[in-house]
Amino acid sequence: MEVTLEELSKWFGQVKAVSNLSLKIEDGEFVALLGPSGCGKTTTLLMIAGIYKPTSGRIYFGDRVVNDLPPKDRKIGMVFQDYALYPHMTVLQNIAFPLKLQRVPRKVREERAREAAELVQIEELLDRRPSQLSGGQQQRVALARALVKEPDILLLDEPLSNLDAKLRITMRAELKRLQKELGITTIFVTHDQLEALTMADRIAVLDRGELQQFSTPDELYNSPSNLFVAGFIGTPPMNFIGASLERLASEVFLVNEVLRLRLPEELARRVATSMSASAQLVLGIRPEDVAIAQEGELEGEIQVLEPLGRDLLVTISLGSSGTQGPTIKVLAPPTLRAAMGDKVKLQLDMGRIHLFDKATGEAL
Repeated sequence: MEVTLEELSKWFGQVKAVSNLSLKIEDGEFVALLGPSGCGKTTTLLMIAGIYKPTSGRIYFGDRVVNDLPPKDRKIGMVFQDYALYPHMTVLQNIAFPLKLQRVPRKVREERAREAAELVQIEELLDRRPSQLSGGQQQRVALARALVKEPDILLLDEPLSNLDAKLRITMRAELKRLQKELGITTIFVTHDQLEALTMADRIAVLDRGELQQFSTPDELYNSPSNLFVAGFIGTPPMNFIGASLERLASEVFLVNEVLRLRLPEELARRVATSMSASAQLVLGIRPEDVAIAQEGELEGEIQVLEPLGRDLLVTISLGSSGTQGPTIKVLAPPTLRAAMGDKVKLQLDMGRIHLFDKATGEAL
């Protein structure tokens, strides 16, 4: 089922939770709504579910406007963060309960409940009650209960947030496999960028109720549209360094108190046509695109070393000869022999740098 949001807004009194949000989610697509707490992602999901009524705008399921359609008639399945299982019912009864409300005959609903349980691999748990289940098992029961209705759209509101780290990785893979197997249009709310990047076909990044970018995981990571997306996507986050634009003959430089970088020809041409000579920019570069080397464009002093197992995260204060500038984080190999206080030189992958207009935050 295709889902289209058209200029969707939601006000709570004087607070605007969602502002003129427009999205088109394709049939069978897995889309994540990603952003920090209070960005409007859950409010958007609840409007799609019919639990909240939009203040303005339209919601389409296919070609049909569903703004005034009650939740029970929207043919959706929903999994909440706390699973919302009935403690006095068995797993089988919990899964079959939506069908009971639809007055499906008992034999049919139990058969469909067993099929849903088999899909999420909990068929041996059907006689237990929720209190006898682990967090991961409860999550599977809630998912089976949503699937038993054979919905056109599956809505997931941070369903993995209560699981431990190892189980979360397992369930990410299970959810993705199941969604592709069933081909159900799925909308997934999360504040965890790793969940969104690993599971979703496309991700809508929200901030303060406004859409920042709607793209594939690869595009979000490699071509962020603004400073917010660049800083929110990626672990460790992107480094940002303020700089001015300087032109010298046919060359363009980024300069500040600790750096002077000549921009690659193509990037320099793009910047020169869109920015004034005195423009203030922000240089962005990810920690994995900076290397500690014998020769480099920058130099500084190691402030912190953080072993991450596969990598070593190094925080370096830029500057030389007593000049202290901004800090930059570098992902180095764990074999690096260095100590806090060491002076080092840094080499930037100039093909991987990002430039943003400091005034607007937009990418160049």
